[in-house]
Amino acid sequence: MHSNRFTRRHALALAAALATGSSTFAQQPPTTWPDKPIRMIVPYAAGGGTDVFARIVAEGLGKRLGQSVIVDNRPGGNGQIGITAVQRAPAEGYTVLFSLTSIIQNPLLYPNAGFDPFKDFVPVSEAGRLPIVFTVSNKLGVDTLDGFVKLARAAPGKYSYGSYGNGSSAHLYAEVLQDAAGIQLLHVPYKGEAPAITDLLGGTVDAVFVSAKGVGPHVAAGKAKSIAVVGTARAPLAAGVPTFKEQGFAGMESVGWFGIYLPAGTPQPIAQRLSTEVAQVVQSPEQAARIEGLGVIPVGSTPAQLTATMRADHARWKQVIQAKNIKLD
Repeated sequence: MHSNRFTRRHALALAAALATGSSTFAQQPPTTWPDKPIRMIVPYAAGGGTDVFARIVAEGLGKRLGQSVIVDNRPGGNGQIGITAVQRAPAEGYTVLFSLTSIIQNPLLYPNAGFDPFKDFVPVSEAGRLPIVFTVSNKLGVDTLDGFVKLARAAPGKYSYGSYGNGSSAHLYAEVLQDAAGIQLLHVPYKGEAPAITDLLGGTVDAVFVSAKGVGPHVAAGKAKSIAVVGTARAPLAAGVPTFKEQGFAGMESVGWFGIYLPAGTPQPIAQRLSTEVAQVVQSPEQAARIEGLGVIPVGSTPAQLTATMRADHARWKQVIQAKNIKLD
């Protein structure tokens, strides 16, 4: 009897130790990670600015990790298709999401988005920031934001602006501007910024919210005029363009960003290792120069910093989206 009690008692103790150990072990990255190629899902089409940026990061990560990082484009649904593909992937560190600010905006815009950006993903790093410029057609004859606002105030609903889609950051920025300036503009959504820029140059729309990189060559050629930039600082590719805040219009400080994520449940040490490597890639002089050439500001944040940015911007855009009752199907 004594021997049996000893055996049972120690068996229970061993089981408890193993349970505790398994919890600890689950948080430890496999010593061989990564031991096979990593798939980086980009929820947008190949060839676009997001895709090019993702490929720069993937190439650098591949060299640092000693494994191929393969970019897998999954466009559609304003990023929904690619985002949910990563949400459902095994939490083993081999499926990575390279997403835009839409990861926090989509659940606010789509009644059935199907994912929670704070519960379904492990934030890894804010890879970069994308300043957006407000650019007007030459036909308006204005050179400043104040000049545009005066025109718009004098004729509510007459002037139009193009965005790269309903519910996009460009659309939301315009809603904030209209409230701040007391103006009414006609929204013309496009499928991407390229057609919006084309119509601006052709005189079909009066203004656009687009990337400094996308519209920069046309502005340099004198075919359009950038009159304000989103954010708290001027954009590298539009250094001569003052921010909205500099010109007295508040609420335009949140800048679009590129975030890297892993599926929920991925061991935190893997996320931390990946975060460190992303920072090394985007902050290296060679890669930083390539990234800046895209009009993107390299960042390379910690997981905690990305989480803080997500929460602040989620609260900001939730207020705008609900106030304007913007919904997408």
